[in-house]
Amino acid sequence: MLHPVVTELRQISEKARVFVSMPYIEGLTPRIFGDLERVEAVDCGECVPRRHGIFRMDEAPLSPLDHGGLYGDAVFEGILVINGRIFTLKEHLERLYVSAERMMIRIPYDMATLARFILRTVQAVGFSQEEKGYLRPVLTRGFGNLGIHPSKCVAPTFYCIASTIRLYPPEKYEVGIEISIARNARRATRQFVDPNIKSNNYLNNIFALIETKDQERLETLMLTPGGAVAEASADNIFVIERLPGWLEDPSQVTLKTPSPEYCLVGITRNIVMMEARRAGYRVEEVPDMLPIDMVGAEREVFLTGTGAGLMPVIGVKGVPVGDGLVGPITRNLLEALQRNMADPRFGLALNATDEDLEAYLARPSPIV
Repeated sequence: MLHPVVTELRQISEKARVFVSMPYIEGLTPRIFGDLERVEAVDCGECVPRRHGIFRMDEAPLSPLDHGGLYGDAVFEGILVINGRIFTLKEHLERLYVSAERMMIRIPYDMATLARFILRTVQAVGFSQEEKGYLRPVLTRGFGNLGIHPSKCVAPTFYCIASTIRLYPPEKYEVGIEISIARNARRATRQFVDPNIKSNNYLNNIFALIETKDQERLETLMLTPGGAVAEASADNIFVIERLPGWLEDPSQVTLKTPSPEYCLVGITRNIVMMEARRAGYRVEEVPDMLPIDMVGAEREVFLTGTGAGLMPVIGVKGVPVGDGLVGPITRNLLEALQRNMADPRFGLALNATDEDLEAYLARPSPIV
């Protein structure tokens, strides 16, 4: 009998496709890039030639000398495919380019060209209208010698995985989840690794999950060095406070979320904050929220993230949030997010043409 993780990985890879682009240097670049029937040679104005192509998961070539794998010297995004669209593709690509610029890694393609390659990769998977997919574009500093110095890398590698995803079981969106708290693995300040550079350095988050050793709880809360709430290991977090009269007056509902000093300014986070303001709720970014502020009467808690969407939290380390059930404000915001996921303005259709893609990228973002 196969291990459950192996079964899950096989399901992920069954339809997956991977776009890979890297410099071509004979004797260094994986040999499949020498087959011009499988890949395309392109001139990106670099000091070395470049080739790219779309591959199956079991043939996708990456160099063992790539500094993304050796040192985590890379940036990435996670992008959702839902309702026959690539949800918030533009916003994710804009953030990828910002992260790359701050890491001083030059993306070898302009945004329209990169978006076109990502679209072609998604189309190669053949998602149905009902399927939920996930994209993981990754930009590494590329392959170099075994030293850490970035100047020893020739040119960047870019790859994008397109596959299916299920981060949380569907029933959890109805009943919510419990989360743990990591006490030892703390979220560093931006003076060390800025959380708003979406880099491949997730070791601290992994330590948080290892620390909690709790297979039943699918997420864990990370704290700042001073003990305030920062974020979950892979998601943003919100606390809802319902004051007397909240049923009649939405201004008596306050959403609180940690300040960007210690957390990624998530795209799903921004959508939820936008919808909360539209509903008349107060929204605050706070640096000093404590774990105890998340529990007790008239509280609701939820997580947000690309893969998670909006996940209700009903308990923190065994202590119930509110009455231990998914709250009404959380349900309202989950429904609002789902409406946005079905709104054509928020994404690019999977059957989009190049002209559709250009028009989509030229439109202003609906997230305000």
